[in-house]
Amino acid sequence: MTPTAATPASPEAPAGGPRQAAPKHIAIEAMRPAQLDEVMAIDAECYPIPWSRDVYQAELSRTGDRLYLVARLASSDNRIVGHGGVAFEEGESHITTVTVAPHWRGRGIGARLLLALVLAASRRNASLVLEVAADNPAAQALYRRFGLAPVGIHRGYYADMGLSPDAVVMRADNIGHPDYANRLINIAVELDCP
Repeated sequence: MTPTAATPASPEAPAGGPRQAAPKHIAIEAMRPAQLDEVMAIDAECYPIPWSRDVYQAELSRTGDRLYLVARLASSDNRIVGHGGVAFEEGESHITTVTVAPHWRGRGIGARLLLALVLAASRRNASLVLEVAADNPAAQALYRRFGLAPVGIHRGYYADMGLSPDAVVMRADNIGHPDYANRLINIAVELDCP
């Protein structure tokens, strides 16, 4: 998996049941190298060929043009239940990954991660882009909620990753516009984010 390839997990698809209530105490915070074991354990559950520790360490070292976050249970065990990342490129921000542990999906965690990433992107660039597996309608629906629209198909994008090979390229422009900011406010209210 390349570090700029959006991982194709279904961040909001319920794992074996209806949508459940979001945990009340989820902390979204910067990913630290000490958390990589937990992050990589989630990836191992979600992807046939997950990112390596070297890829994560290289991405985390790029503090000027990358942002990686974790979703952590703010409870006694502080367990990481998801993570996401964005690359700030010239003229656009590229969502590199949004991944939620399978048994925590369907609780708004992917949306909370994406909200934090999009807010950071909107401060840096006017456009947002990502790739998502063509056979992943749950993730595509989440991204549409954030105003991303399909703009093309990247044939064979995930072929070397043990996944469905094609990716839908999704894009949102003018993410710094007040109308887009209002969209994000509405999402935050729906998620009951502080």
